[in-house]
Amino acid sequence: MCALLSLGFAAFLFCLILTPIARDLFVRLELVDMPDNDRKRHDRPIPRIGGIPIVLSYAGALAVMSCLAPHGAAIAVQHKELLWSLFPSAGFIFLVGLIDDLLGLKAWVKLAGQIVAACWAVSMGARIPLVAGHEAAWIIWPLSVFWLVGCTNAFNLIDGLDGLASGVGLFATLTTLLAALLQGNWGLA
Repeated sequence: MCALLSLGFAAFLFCLILTPIARDLFVRLELVDMPDNDRKRHDRPIPRIGGIPIVLSYAGALAVMSCLAPHGAAIAVQHKELLWSLFPSAGFIFLVGLIDDLLGLKAWVKLAGQIVAACWAVSMGARIPLVAGHEAAWIIWPLSVFWLVGCTNAFNLIDGLDGLASGVGLFATLTTLLAALLQGNWGLA
């Protein structure tokens, strides 16, 4: 439990430190979303590339997890293969988002990228375990892809309002943590 709390605290600290640094850097580099009178109603320019400090925080937390072994062995070993196999999918979705922030992509290109990343994640084991061995088990794959793409787009839609996506993400994370702890699933926690 101590290793789990250390991991969460490390991710929080990394994000707390890196986000203002990235914000100031992106404003200086003019990598910002400018307000307009149509769709973008914010008062001042807002940095567009918020995914970079999040990815760096995740990587930093994983580095802390690696340093904690053997204390964090329950975390490190239980889902190690799944964790490492999902890196290409997570990296691809990050790359699609980064290119969209920098250059702007058409909606169908973003959706195609999200579907490719979700298919990779599902093929690596990130799927909704509904019913094992049931006749309708074929539905797990498309349902899992739909869920991953849907969640990605839901967060993308609420990301335009300051603090809303991070607040929803925090509550989703805490809910998942609580459910995982109650089930004794330390890898998910």
